[in-house]
Amino acid sequence: MNIEQSVFDLEHSDSYSPSSHAEIKNTLREQGWILLRHEHYDVHRFSELMTALCQKLTYDPARENITQQSQKVDAGTQAVGLHIENGSTPLPPDIIAFFSEVSASQGSQTTVCDGHVVWKNLSEPLKQKFAAPMTISRYLPKQIWQKYVATAFNIAEVDSVTWEDLNKFIRMIPGQTITPSHDQGVEYHLQMNMIRHDNLKGVPAFANTILGPSYNYQKPKFTFADGREISQELITELAELCEQHTQEIEWQDGDVAIIDNKRFMHGRREILVPLEQRKLYISMGLGLNETS
Repeated sequence: MNIEQSVFDLEHSDSYSPSSHAEIKNTLREQGWILLRHEHYDVHRFSELMTALCQKLTYDPARENITQQSQKVDAGTQAVGLHIENGSTPLPPDIIAFFSEVSASQGSQTTVCDGHVVWKNLSEPLKQKFAAPMTISRYLPKQIWQKYVATAFNIAEVDSVTWEDLNKFIRMIPGQTITPSHDQGVEYHLQMNMIRHDNLKGVPAFANTILGPSYNYQKPKFTFADGREISQELITELAELCEQHTQEIEWQDGDVAIIDNKRFMHGRREILVPLEQRKLYISMGLGLNETS
């Protein structure tokens, strides 16, 4: 798919009205992502858009909120590998969106990679290797698991989240286990499919966090069903394959990109200007709102 197919540019369009919610949702289902350009978004209109498109908004407990619906993206200046957002958690969002209020003049391109295309280009042995869920393991400090559980259960006071609340959350979603660790943190283990079928189009997609960053969290360990940890050689092979099918978004001020998070992976090229010369926000949601 050519990147131009997913760009809705009002300035160069025969239409004089912004993209409708129906157009956006149809493009998301068919193509997996969409870029809205010259549609005069600000952070508040961006937040309203995601509130309308999604059944429920979700949040990353490690990020700073800008509005009730949107959070600041501030993961340093280094390049970021391809990943699905919150893909090492039991409830990754279905839809994510980015709003570029101030675009970096050099670098900072967001990368997008269609996991369905990657899946089609995986060898049969690799398709078989990734057919079973993998286990993602990492240490979660107390303040992180408290924030995550507070978000899941709509608990206003994060500090009031208890060990019992955490265990209730673990029991609520299959595939999770925890063991107590130092400083009231936990060793967290999650079984997760690396090849997903729960995207908006229902197609198989290599969509996960194997190649991704861990800016706000400890880097996780990925193990196959036989207990073997994924090798660096295989990670390199996957990175090279995904790069062949990766496109770049050259941000312009006011751009909004909306992505099917369970089909498309995204990342970032290195930011080559001071971080204060770039302002990017994210909003995330569960379920496409069919009534909006």
